[in-house]
Parts: sequence; C-alpha cells; structure tokens
Amino acid sequence: MWAVVLKALGFFLLSTVKFAVAAVPIALAFPFEQAWLISVSGGMFGGFFFIYLWAKVLRIWHFFISKNTNATASKVHFNSKKRRVVKIKRSYGYWGIIILTPSILSIPLGAFILVNYYKKRRFVFWHLSLSIALWATLIISFLQIFGPF
Repeated sequence: MWAVVLKALGFFLLSTVKFAVAAVPIALAFPFEQAWLISVSGGMFGGFFFIYLWAKVLRIWHFFISKNTNATASKVHFNSKKRRVVKIKRSYGYWGIIILTPSILSIPLGAFILVNYYKKRRFVFWHLSLSIALWATLIISFLQIFGPF
C-alpha cells in the first residue's frame, strides 16, 4: 500500500515540473482515472505554484533593480536565453504558450513566460489548467488505448 502511495506521490511531484514526461509512466502504472487525477492535480499544483512564485520573484527583482539602478540609464542586455524566450513569445503568443507549456515547454518555463509577458491576463492559471487537463486526457487516453510503443 505504501509503495503505491509513494509511487503516486513521486509521479505527482514529477508532474509539477515536467508534465509530459510524467504522464507516460503514470498512464502505464495506473488505471485511467487514477492516472488522470494524479497527472492533472500535479500539473495544476505546479502551474499554481510557479505562476505565483514567479510573480513574487519578479516583483522583488524589479523592486531591488529599480532601487539600485537609474531606470533611465539602464540598458537591456540580450543573451541567447532572453532571445529564445522573446522568440517563443512572439512566435506563439499567449494561446500558443498555454497550449505548449504542458507538453513541450516545462511548467516552470511556461509560467515564467506567462507571468513576465502576460501579467495583465486574469485567467492565466485557469487557461493553463485547462490545457493541462486536455493534454492529460490526450496522452493518457492514447497510451491506455494503444499501449506502450
């Protein structure tokens, strides 16, 4: 019994960070309803945690940066990571990032992009949760019907 609980907890924690990677072994280890519940709850917890974590981190970051530097004299320095994030944002937009976050992007990276560029959106968490639920349904249904490849 404890082995099953620990396995479910491990998959739950893995779903909070990299959802698509966790959904495959969950689908193979549990029945459909349990696999769906574990992966969706883990993904939603990760989305909630990282959306609000990044919002707080960015707020603190901007507070200290604005205190320590002159806002008019500061110049934005681009590196390869910043360019990649801006390219993702411009290429896919809000709905593209929402759809790609559970499957291709990791939940922390998608939450960071959403909070950083779309902070005025009221329903970011709910849209991300809907995307997580749809991806869980697709991945788990596919693996339950066709089995492992």
